[in-house]
Amino acid sequence: MGNHEAGRAMGRGAEMALQMRTNQTALELLDMICEPYRGADAEFEAVDPDNPRQIHPLFTYYTDPSGPLGILMREAFAPSVAWMALQQKAIAGNNVDDFFDKWEDGPMKQFDARYDFC
Repeated sequence: MGNHEAGRAMGRGAEMALQMRTNQTALELLDMICEPYRGADAEFEAVDPDNPRQIHPLFTYYTDPSGPLGILMREAFAPSVAWMALQQKAIAGNNVDDFFDKWEDGPMKQFDARYDFC
C-alpha cells in the first residue's frame, strides 16, 4: 500500500503547474513537482475536486494520459506519439488493456525511473 498523499500532492501540483505555466518545459515542471517525493511508493489515484471521496470524473489516475501528470509525461517522455488518439482508437476497438500496457512500458516507466518511484 503506497503513499496516497504523495501521489495526490504531485497530481494537484501538476494541475496548478499546467494552469500557471509560462515557458517551462514539461520535464522542468515534472522535476519541480516530483523531486521532493523521489523514491516514494506513491499512489496516483485522482480525486474529484468537487467531491474528495470520489474518483475524478475525467481520469482515474493523475498519471493517466489525460491526467495532469500524464499530460506532462506525454510531452516530456514521448512528444511524438499521439497518445490521446491512440487511446480513443483503443477504446473504440476494445483494446484498452493493450493501450495501457504501451503507456506503462513507455512514459510511465520513464517517469518511475526518473524519480525512483516504487
